[in-house]
Amino acid sequence: MGGLSDLLATVGHAGLVGLDTMVLIYAFERHPAFGEAAREVLRAVEDGRCRACVSVLALGEVLTGAKRAQDPTLGLRYRDVFLRYPNLAMHDVDVAVMERLADLRAAYDLASPDAVHLATALVYGAGAFLTNDSRLKRVSEIEVVVLAQYSG
Repeated sequence: MGGLSDLLATVGHAGLVGLDTMVLIYAFERHPAFGEAAREVLRAVEDGRCRACVSVLALGEVLTGAKRAQDPTLGLRYRDVFLRYPNLAMHDVDVAVMERLADLRAAYDLASPDAVHLATALVYGAGAFLTNDSRLKRVSEIEVVVLAQYSG
């Protein structure tokens, strides 16, 4: 189990890191266990120490939570992050992503949302994928970094 500096070194070394939706949720909702680490990764992205990418699916997932919470301000914050955050690229789901999704689902029996996020990271050249879902560690095509291993 590493510390925050190890996490930042890992994502920095990746160059481009794919982000799972939960990383953004932890950062913006100030999760007590994982919020600080998630915010530090986003600071590294903002400062250009690394770049990040997300699937457009992540925007849909976070907006759903904001709408369920009836929090339009949170929804606006999320939209702003996805559209304007420095060094963060949001990618549409296209044919290349769907092809890679199918490969991942066939090989690892992943749920479609997980496969979309991972496929997006792979198609766009990410060297690592940051998540908090340790089940995704079995995917060998990309380095899966589990936030919980660096928090606490």
